Amino acid sequence: MRRVVPLIAALALLGGCSQTMNGSASGSGSTSTEQTSGSAKPTSATKEPAKRPKTINIEGMDPCTLATDAQRAEVGLNLPPKQDPEPGRPGCSMSREDRTYSVGIYLDSTKGIETYTDPPRPNVTTLQVGGFPAVLLESTTALGLACSVIIDVSDGQLVDVQAHSLGETNVPALCRVAQPLAGAVVANLMSK
Repeated sequence: MRRVVPLIAALALLGGCSQTMNGSASGSGSTSTEQTSGSAKPTSATKEPAKRPKTINIEGMDPCTLATDAQRAEVGLNLPPKQDPEPGRPGCSMSREDRTYSVGIYLDSTKGIETYTDPPRPNVTTLQVGGFPAVLLESTTALGLACSVIIDVSDGQLVDVQAHSLGETNVPALCRVAQPLAGAVVANLMSK
């Protein structure tokens, strides 16, 4: 009897080590989970949906229409917006006459906010903008300073509002530009 108790305990421990993956099988025999370094990470098909006031599809939108003249003027952007796409995502650039800082609004329908949150990155702060999940990303590089507010508008889609400077404006001041402009962009998206 003494040998049976340790054997049962060992079997219970081994049973606790088995891995169960939640997901549905597809015709190819794979599941809708991804295996990364020993832990199962659910895909967007199996994870809990993000809490948003509304789902917004940004495909085909013009980013230069997402901030009005008055909203741009409130944060000191006095030059007209111009198209400024990056590879794979439409963009719009707005600047000041004195060029101390500029702002870019980029629409990305190829990746979601989890790009910045899973795994968490340094210099990233989670927040909400108009009820939408968002992150604030501060960066200092050889190319300059930046503060980005990245807003989760739909599964696999985000809006990136970036304030940039070559060094004339510090990162906290850039965030004081990016955050209110991101709020204005969200309000304008909600009305579309």
